[in-house]
Amino acid sequence: MSTTLPRTYSPTVAVPLSIAIVAVLASAVNAVLALVGGAIGATGPGLQPIAYLSLTVVAAIGGAVGWHLIARFANRPSRVMRWLVPSFLAVSFIPDILIGVSTGTGDGWLYAAVLMCMHVTTITIAILTYRRLMPLPDRADARDTTA
Repeated sequence: MSTTLPRTYSPTVAVPLSIAIVAVLASAVNAVLALVGGAIGATGPGLQPIAYLSLTVVAAIGGAVGWHLIARFANRPSRVMRWLVPSFLAVSFIPDILIGVSTGTGDGWLYAAVLMCMHVTTITIAILTYRRLMPLPDRADARDTTA
């Protein structure tokens, strides 16, 4: 049985390819989440296609560029990503929580929950894609032995 190593791509291919894959897959999943959210009673401007599609593409671009820059310049990119990704996800929840608090109703919290699910799925798809197409280097001179 032979194992194959993941193919490595140059940044000029990996970054745009990652952006395209994340934008398409996450947009499709977010469309399903918006439809399900609307079917169970969530309403709000964030569930309109123009809103979630454009923001998903912006997130795909920002995520891929950020991932590439951290992989290239950080001494311990895996360690940076272990705290950066969850922190970024938590910060992305702040506007959603404010929506739920400002409305004070179950409908507002339902809308906020659907938006939070969109954030989680987008980041999950992004991380899986970036790890595959832009693996983080394991530098022997700066190896993280504590993790």
